[in-house]
Amino acid sequence: MRSILTILTGIMLVCSALADMVTALRPTINDAAAKHGVDPVLMEAIIRHESANATSSAARRKNNLAGIMGKKGQRKYQSKEECVHDLARLLAKYRAKGRTTVPQIARVYCQSTSTWVRNVNSYMSQIRSGKFGPLEQQQTAE
Repeated sequence: MRSILTILTGIMLVCSALADMVTALRPTINDAAAKHGVDPVLMEAIIRHESANATSSAARRKNNLAGIMGKKGQRKYQSKEECVHDLARLLAKYRAKGRTTVPQIARVYCQSTSTWVRNVNSYMSQIRSGKFGPLEQQQTAE
């Protein structure tokens, strides 16, 4: 029993550290969001959901934190920061077409819209409540 608790504690610490990887990207998220006029909280929520807090295979192997697809499957990025900027560009494109709410974005972003909407909204609430650290420097775009 004690070894199981030790293992679970270790797993929780690793997951916590990986979640902090996303938090560490907040300056990049903020810059990209400001440049493209999109909501940084929405961006972070999409990243957390799509990459399972930076633990997914695509996040590790392709630096694709946002599940962004290309013609040949998931896109590969030179860095996680490049992916963040591409996500902001993509969300700005959606915004220009009038897609500003999570459900509107989901219709073109993913296949499982109800699950995606629920999870992204949940992450947005958690981010705003401070679960992943304070948002002092992160501001929501109008």
